[in-house]
Amino acid sequence: MKKNIFFALAIFLLFNFISCKTTNNKPEILPDYAGIYTGIIPSAGGDGINVKITLNADETYTIEYKYIGKSDSVFSDNGKFIRNTEKDIVIFEKESENDFTKYYKLGENTLTHLDLDGNIISGEFADNYILKKEK
Repeated sequence: MKKNIFFALAIFLLFNFISCKTTNNKPEILPDYAGIYTGIIPSAGGDGINVKITLNADETYTIEYKYIGKSDSVFSDNGKFIRNTEKDIVIFEKESENDFTKYYKLGENTLTHLDLDGNIISGEFADNYILKKEK
């Protein structure tokens, strides 16, 4: 009799444990990378480019570029991005065949512009490619 009660209790606890593991009642946590990143990156022919990147939790982005000292025009781009969680890299999808893939490295409240192959830009001006997250 004691064996049957113990066996029934063990099965009850096992099913209870399994049902707790498969049920997720936690609220969705927004990724910490979502936000607005700004900074000035170097440009080949001018004083730099004001950059504003908005990363959204739904994996969409908006980029705004304004060339300093050239004109008041703001160039913008938007679309979807892919996040490589192993390398903490954000890859912006190309808008057209003439466009190029844009790579950024996620850091603690930073987004670093990478080269066309997805590598960190090194050299004297490397720090100029780091965008800061707005609070």
